Amino acid sequence: MSYTFLLRPVLDRYRASSSNPSPPDALHSNTSGSTADISFIRSQSISPPKIFEHVGPLRKKSFVLWTEMVNDEFVAWWLKTEFGSRINRNLFEDKRGAQTAECWKHFHQVAAISDGEPRVMCKTCDHTLTNPADGHRGTSSMNKHYQGSVKCRKKTPHSKDIRKLIQKGAHLAPQKSVFTNDAWIERILIFLSSLQLPFQLVEHPQFRALVETIRLAPSMPEIPTSITIRRRLQVIVKERQQGLLQTLPEGGKLSIALDSWTSPFRQAFMAVTGYFIEHDWNYREILLGFEPVHGSHTGINLGAVLFPLLQKHGIEDRVLIVATDNASNNSTLVESLKGSIQGLKLPSNIPIIRMPCIAHVIQLSLKELLGQMEANPKNEREEMDFTGGTVSSRRENHEIIYTLNKVRKLAVHINRSPQRREHFLGLQTKEPKLVPMQDVKTRWNSTFLMLRRAKRLQSTFDEFCRVYNHVDLQLSEEEWRQVEYLLSITQPFFSFTNEVSKSKDITIHTVFGIYNALFAHLEKSKRQLVRKKVNWKTAMLKELVYARKKLSQYRRATDDVGDDLYQIATIMAPQNKIEFFQKPEWEPKWAPRYRKSLEKYLIPYEKRYLESQPMRDSVPSAAQVSNLELMVSTAQSSESQTSVDDELRRYLGSSTRLINPRLFWKDHENELPILASLARDVLSTPASGAGVERLFNCARDICHFRRGSLKPKPIQDLMMMMCTTRFDVESEKLAFIDEYLSTQEIHEKTEEKEAQKKKEEVFDLISDDEEEEEDSTDDATSKPTQLVGESILGKRPRVGTTPTDLLSTQAPPIQLEDGEGEQDEPPLPENSSTQRRTSGRVPKRIRRDEDLYEYQKP
Repeated sequence: MSYTFLLRPVLDRYRASSSNPSPPDALHSNTSGSTADISFIRSQSISPPKIFEHVGPLRKKSFVLWTEMVNDEFVAWWLKTEFGSRINRNLFEDKRGAQTAECWKHFHQVAAISDGEPRVMCKTCDHTLTNPADGHRGTSSMNKHYQGSVKCRKKTPHSKDIRKLIQKGAHLAPQKSVFTNDAWIERILIFLSSLQLPFQLVEHPQFRALVETIRLAPSMPEIPTSITIRRRLQVIVKERQQGLLQTLPEGGKLSIALDSWTSPFRQAFMAVTGYFIEHDWNYREILLGFEPVHGSHTGINLGAVLFPLLQKHGIEDRVLIVATDNASNNSTLVESLKGSIQGLKLPSNIPIIRMPCIAHVIQLSLKELLGQMEANPKNEREEMDFTGGTVSSRRENHEIIYTLNKVRKLAVHINRSPQRREHFLGLQTKEPKLVPMQDVKTRWNSTFLMLRRAKRLQSTFDEFCRVYNHVDLQLSEEEWRQVEYLLSITQPFFSFTNEVSKSKDITIHTVFGIYNALFAHLEKSKRQLVRKKVNWKTAMLKELVYARKKLSQYRRATDDVGDDLYQIATIMAPQNKIEFFQKPEWEPKWAPRYRKSLEKYLIPYEKRYLESQPMRDSVPSAAQVSNLELMVSTAQSSESQTSVDDELRRYLGSSTRLINPRLFWKDHENELPILASLARDVLSTPASGAGVERLFNCARDICHFRRGSLKPKPIQDLMMMMCTTRFDVESEKLAFIDEYLSTQEIHEKTEEKEAQKKKEEVFDLISDDEEEEEDSTDDATSKPTQLVGESILGKRPRVGTTPTDLLSTQAPPIQLEDGEGEQDEPPLPENSSTQRRTSGRVPKRIRRDEDLYEYQKP
């Protein structure tokens, strides 16, 4: 394209300025530097009116069309454009009566939207050429294009027959689509298969809500671009975050839980969740932030991320508890946070207290138990090839590890081959048909779930090994007894972890009860195992001691929590009150101490309550109240005022009630306002940070392996978008996510639900009728009563009570001859198909592994 027409006006002005003797101005100067000033001055772009039709090749509608109908409006706009103001004459109107050339029938007159450049556009191919009226050119370029352009000839209609044109136009005219149910379902299937989405997506309430929203539109709504969606996401998240804490009562406290997580894309985040009780006593769990973390995860670095987040929400002076796991950097984080808050010099600053997550404590104790048996899994994910290696351990642990490795190897062997899986399922005659599971160290309770699934499949395992001649993998009867013993010992750890983790209500008041129940379980198991002489049973007894020691360590740590908050929260539960610490397992000195701690902690709450009450002598100015009415009103107000001592006397003096503490204080908020205010703050503390763990499962689904280009900011916004309105999405709304889980995760989830349903399923180590000759001597030790002293609490034994004294009341262990194994073993679970033995003692079976391993005598 020639650009001479662009330079011609500039050269004309330059020649005119050279011959004009008038003095130069800012735009027309005769100096050597004036040419640049003249050549590149651009007029401001003026948008054309909306009545003009936008035309152009393909989707680039960069021109407006001139027609006789809009001639006046078109010319008025065009003269204001850069080209129109420069030419200052109507190129379009001047030519309307002079278009005698044949080529004008095949071209439109158009003008560029950006600067008004006049052009002609081919009606066949939308190609544009310079308008001949600009610069008084001829039409040769137009004729050459129409007659010689290959692209234009291909689009030129070959037939002038009007009937054929009508038929062809009717055929090519866009047909209005007709909705059919089959086409609708086919389109959904194409959508799901193309994007590799689960089938259950169509049942998700949000998908149905999307379709309903589209139906409300009067016409098909415009589909936004990805950039628009991402921009709108940030706006919505910002709007929703502003109302996160609107339901937090004025002056009330909240607790937070936090944990760090690394995405599959190696991006680090810190999730911070908030917990509080609303005005109407509903328990709230919200996501305060999902903050990207850069650099090392030191306590100071994490504190530098957390403190600005609290300031952003305006709650830096309202945090009561920080619940974390037991990592050492969390202690440094809390200390760093305390220093930052103290630097603000707030008037009423209550020190932040760190509490460990009880679910992590339970799992650490279980890990210590299995670790001493060398039974903890070492793999972080399911394996396709078993890498357990040769068993090398202490002799007493050898048999347990050998049994666990058999179960693991069976799971790998069966699941690795589709044919073997099909054969294994074919051996099962009843539904549901199950496959074995493999435990991993990255998931809580996975060893318990693996063993429970194996026990349910015991008969199928035995038949599979017999039919396919896998003698080396077949478990003996004694090895199945080891599985039962492990299930019996680990079941309470699974139950408490699961109940605490899934609870969406207040739980802090149950912490001491959990400790007591686990100590009682360990002590009961020790009493049952103390008579055993078989190596693997004596090994289990030793491991119970290590598990109890780990549990005692964290139980003692509860006394280091400031202000005795654990104990105060326990007292504020109506089923506990002060009587909980007056039981025989607690020394008499502790109940008075904890009551004094409660009275001390109530002082600021009483002060705040008194300040919030109206002054006794103040009377509204508009109220016409007589002296007599004022005297009566004052007397009534004086009688209705309450005090801490009065509320404590009434609350602690009443009997205990088994009721949800949150509902109790909702009913008694007006009667005991000071205590209710404290209960609202303290009871909001989560006993477990499992809510953050659940959050990471959602984050993992967002960070799908096909979305590797996601940056930290969109991940953060997506998490906040999903969780700001409601932290816990209803289970039915997330059901489709199960299809994203691995096969192993699906089986674990199924087994976990099955275990939750069968809470009555108990794996007792010793049954009542197993050894009748020992029942008469062991009545005292067989009662499931709670032990006292250190056996329960791990720290506060009553004077003169020791674990040795407790065990001394038991009957002496029965001495067995060498080679004789005692058979005071537990019964099989109710769902087991194996028959129960009715005899007393039987000769010890020869183990098949005795000829495979050589033991060293200690």
